[in-house]
Amino acid sequence: MKLTDYIAEFLAERGVRHVFSVTGGAIAHLVDSLGNREKAKGDIRYICVQHEQAGAMAAEVYSRIGPGIGVAIATSGPGATNLITGICGCYFDSIPGLFITGQVNTKESVESIETRPRQVGFQETDIVSIAKPITKYAAQVRDPSRIRFELEKAYYIAHEGRPGPVLIDVPLDVQVADIDPATLPAFDPRRDFHGTPQESDEDLKKKISEMGALVSEARRPAVLLGGGIKLANAEREALRFAEALGFPILVSWSAFDILPHDHPNYAGTIGVYGDRGANFTVQNADLLISVGSRLDTRQTGGRVDLFLREGKSVMVDIDPHELHKNRGFTPTIAVCADAKRFLNAALASIPQFKKPDIGAWLSRAREWKKKYHAVLPEHFQMPAVSAYAFIHALSDALPQDEIVITDEGGNLVWTMQGWIVKKGQRIISTFGNSPMGYAFPASIGAAFAAPGKDIICIDGDGGFQLNIQELQTVAHYNLPIKMFILNNRGMAIIKQFQEAYFENRRYATEPEGGYSMPDFARVSEAYGIPAIVVEKPAAVKDMIAKVLAHKGPILCDVRIDRDQKLNPKLEFGRPLEDMAPYLSDEELSQNILVKPVPRLAGKKGWQRLQ
Repeated sequence: MKLTDYIAEFLAERGVRHVFSVTGGAIAHLVDSLGNREKAKGDIRYICVQHEQAGAMAAEVYSRIGPGIGVAIATSGPGATNLITGICGCYFDSIPGLFITGQVNTKESVESIETRPRQVGFQETDIVSIAKPITKYAAQVRDPSRIRFELEKAYYIAHEGRPGPVLIDVPLDVQVADIDPATLPAFDPRRDFHGTPQESDEDLKKKISEMGALVSEARRPAVLLGGGIKLANAEREALRFAEALGFPILVSWSAFDILPHDHPNYAGTIGVYGDRGANFTVQNADLLISVGSRLDTRQTGGRVDLFLREGKSVMVDIDPHELHKNRGFTPTIAVCADAKRFLNAALASIPQFKKPDIGAWLSRAREWKKKYHAVLPEHFQMPAVSAYAFIHALSDALPQDEIVITDEGGNLVWTMQGWIVKKGQRIISTFGNSPMGYAFPASIGAAFAAPGKDIICIDGDGGFQLNIQELQTVAHYNLPIKMFILNNRGMAIIKQFQEAYFENRRYATEPEGGYSMPDFARVSEAYGIPAIVVEKPAAVKDMIAKVLAHKGPILCDVRIDRDQKLNPKLEFGRPLEDMAPYLSDEELSQNILVKPVPRLAGKKGWQRLQ
């Protein structure tokens, strides 16, 4: 059996139905094997994208929602290095992904000679060394008899413990080798791998008992649900856990869609661009139980020492490095465990907990959520289209169980602050690496992972241009992607940053400063995809209805206010409760139940950082 035929069989047997690829000399044998497999059995298919970065990003989302692990393949050299941004997205968001690269013949590699020139074979690149810091496992297969072992090991590691991407590099002479699958040594995780350490059953039971003691003492408790819950397929257990406790429920952005926003205990998202009301809830809490969130500075704010400053905490994470990173916040109880395992164990113990009466506190959290929503009446009265009003209208129009992919930067913030999640909706982005240009190729991955469903792509004029070439992929496969470009003719987050800290010098953020954009509707139409432009607020609802009713792909250029702000937001150096636009001293003090922090005068956070 040809080795690349074996790779195709390996993937198909593990539920992979689509492999994203740009072909090239060093990967052509695997593409050929995938094509032959599709013709012979129809259980796997290669998908031609226009850029390897897009293929990697499509594979990432495929893993999030698809029938199997997301897979992207690339040729050696520039093809392999083009995968890197998508691999980073998998790594920082803990998404399993399998990346297979072609490589020059082993006898034409740097390792085949005594000296060490930079390159021997054409397009030779040591992609394994490049990828190691951003993968859980990266290896080159130089012996054909090791292909089963390495594929099985990589596949296992991608899913074990805290998930993540893996990369297998296969030289050309290895790809064409003739192998006997029956004689190939297998990978045995019990023998060949030391897994992620977790709490023993006894220690887990003890720590849950200690958590119960904290619960009995709490008067202002809250639960924070993070993306680790979704990685563990523990959404149902998490909701049962939160409801059994009866606490206000906060979420991280990666768990944004874990429950509908009309849930009576839902209190919002915390963080630098979180909900002001949710930040009041977490800062005033005397107990926070965090499950599956790594509590990075985008959630705690840069002043980590002021996060939850008078509260105790239980932090549950599968990665011990996240639990003990010691950046100014140390959990009272640190639990190293898979989210589902912890939740099931905790659910068995909660009936024995002595739970306090927190009716007044829960009412306060609900008041904060209602009063301090980011979508304001003035957003519906602007002469230009408000991003917040548009997101509100799209959110209102979209039914349950839909898939929404959003890009990074301003359009991500507007979406996360303005969207009202309905039951079963998926709101997806790549939060850790946060690269512009993600949403469009990710939507392609989603379209293949969930065939027959419309995919809602929310992008910006900046991000869309980074992978605009994928319009050809969408047109070729006639993918039902509804592309909404929030076009403010500029880089919104950086413009706001320039206004705050650079005396509004808008270098490289708008046409007058060197950054520009094309007529997106005309570009889309050149690819054979219909397009709509909307500039008037009164036309927004009808436009959304028209786009959602359209069969097949369509692009909508939404010309929003050029100076649309992102509010609320946390400035440098301030505690999480003190967000801009700033409340009066009186109003802020009315919402702080713990010892207040002296407020900075003016924009002093940047000076503090320096």
